[in-house]
Parts: sequence; structure tokens; C-alpha cells
Amino acid sequence: MNKICKLSAIALLASSTSLMAQTFSGPYAGISASVAGFGTDASKSSTGVTATGTNPNTGNGPVGAIFGLAAIDIGYGIPVSKGTVIAVGATYTPMEADFSGKSNDATGQSHTFTIKNPYTLYIAPTFEINKDSAFFIKGVYSKADVNATNLTSSPSNLEGYGGAAGLKVMLNSNAYVQVEAAYTKFDDLKATDAAVTQSTNTRTYTANDPELVEGRITVGYKF
Repeated sequence: MNKICKLSAIALLASSTSLMAQTFSGPYAGISASVAGFGTDASKSSTGVTATGTNPNTGNGPVGAIFGLAAIDIGYGIPVSKGTVIAVGATYTPMEADFSGKSNDATGQSHTFTIKNPYTLYIAPTFEINKDSAFFIKGVYSKADVNATNLTSSPSNLEGYGGAAGLKVMLNSNAYVQVEAAYTKFDDLKATDAAVTQSTNTRTYTANDPELVEGRITVGYKF
């Protein structure tokens, strides 16, 4: 009788462990909404001289914006040990965001930078708290297309690295909700233009250390 009880307990524990390992493993997909803050220390520098022999204007200052984002998230959870899953996935945001500015020199040209269709690739170690919830951390790589107006050279694509941390909760055997905080730091953006009335003057616009901070909630389905 004691042996039967012991074997039953072992079987129950093994079954429970197996279920926990399967809870957050396998393919999944979700739709997320987030509030995002984008900030950079923007600067403008000029080379050459004006017709009067003076050096053109330079300047700098912070630029920022707060906006909402919607994204599509897909991934796959790989069980690696008891209570631990490694998720690999991608997040795609079908959107455009415009940031505009106007030079303060004689030409007064307006410039618009458009960030288009950003996507993120990530790896996320996930640690089960219980059979229905897990804590995760992410390492991310992000990239987005950048277009600009009234410039002789457009900036390169927005590219950077960051991280996130959050909580994933299963609502039933398939549906889940996930909340997380994310931070990404991008490479500098740089572009140039030539003054219309000052042919020897080239102006360089730089977005130094662009940063993106997000609070995100995702509703999804595990297959």
C-alpha cells in the first residue's frame, strides 16, 4: 500500500511538472498595444560661410514625443529545463511616425523625418511562477526604415538594442495576457542638406542617442 501511494505521488508530481513545462512552450501569436515615449538630443551643425563671411547658425536641443503603438507578436517557446522556457520571436509594427522641425537660418527650410514599419527580434528566458503565470526578460534587436524631406542625404535606418521585462498569465489553456516594460537605445541618425542661398554651406542634422521607452500589454493565443 505504501509503495502504491509513493508511486502515485511520484506520478502526480511528474505529471504536474510536465504540464508546467508545456504551459508556456510551443508557438504563440498576439496583438499588443503600448504607450511609447521617444526622445533624442537633436543637433545641427554647419560648414562654410555665408555671403557676409559669417559662420552659419548651429544649435541643439532635446526632441521628444509620446504616442501609441499597436503591434503583432509571434514566437515559439522552447522548454530547456524544469520551469524554464526560452521564447524566441518577433514583433512588427505596421505604422508611421513623423517628427518635424524647421531650421533657424535664412532659408528656414522644414524637415520631416518619418519612421516606418519598425520590427523587433527577441529572445526571452521565461521562468514559471506557477502553472498559470511566468516572469520573463527579453534581449531585443530593433530596426526601422527612416525617410526624410528637404535633405541632400537621407539618414540610415534606425537600428538599436534593448531589453524588456514582464509577466505572462494564461487565462485558460490557450489564451494569455502579457504586460511588460521595454527600453531600446538606437544608433545616432545623421543627415545633411545644402542651403539654397549659400552653396558653400552644408548643414548636418544629428539625432544623438535616440531612445524608446514602452509600456506594453499583449493579448494572445498559444497554439
